[in-house]
Amino acid sequence: MTMSLYASTLGLKRVDVIYRRVDDAFVDSLAFRPDSTLGVAGLMNAYRAGNVVIANAPGAGVADDKAVYAYTPQII
Repeated sequence: MTMSLYASTLGLKRVDVIYRRVDDAFVDSLAFRPDSTLGVAGLMNAYRAGNVVIANAPGAGVADDKAVYAYTPQII
C-alpha cells in the first residue's frame, strides 16, 4: 500500500513537502509516541515511501536553530 499525505482545504490536495513544527517524538503517533495528539499519524510511512519530503526531517536539528527562525516564512 502506497502512503501519501493529503490536506483537506476546500477539497483534498496532495502534500509534497512538510516543514515540521513539532518535536521529533510527536511528529507521528504511529512511529514514536502513541499518546501524542500532535503531528500526523502515518507521516513517517509516507516519508519512508518517498511520497512526502520533510524539509527538516526528524533528527535534522539545523532548522531548529533560532538563527533560522527569521527565514521561516521564506522557507515555507
